[in-house]
Amino acid sequence: MITEHQATPEEEAYGQLLNETWEMLSEPARALIEEAQSAAYAAHIVHSYCFQWHIEYDEHMDKMRLAAVGLTDGEQKLLATFWRAALAAAASIDSEDFETLVGHRVYSGNLHRYYRMLSGMVEKILEEKRLTELQKEIAEQEPQGITDIPF
Repeated sequence: MITEHQATPEEEAYGQLLNETWEMLSEPARALIEEAQSAAYAAHIVHSYCFQWHIEYDEHMDKMRLAAVGLTDGEQKLLATFWRAALAAAASIDSEDFETLVGHRVYSGNLHRYYRMLSGMVEKILEEKRLTELQKEIAEQEPQGITDIPF
């Protein structure tokens, strides 16, 4: 028996967070979220489309990396909250549920993977940005020339 999907409290919290913060986000932050949503949607929700993982995933990630350059510290924290909310939404849905319909030929298991991919992409971009900033800090602290080395 096929049933219809009922949004979980975690999914509703994710949607509410997105709605409440959307206007506060800069264009780069919005672009980052939209790229992740677009990739996850194409990969897991649209069954009439064949997502080419080896090409399209990297293209979306590259666009997200470009958008991440313009993020402020506050936006990075907000996006971290966003990816955790998406991860919680994914965790609240059974990944093996292919009986509960979400839409045309889309099941709860597909929705789980959508949230999971969305969360992972944003997390990865923020982690890369954090590592890049840390590397810059370390490089600035290193001695520049032979005369700068303390003995």
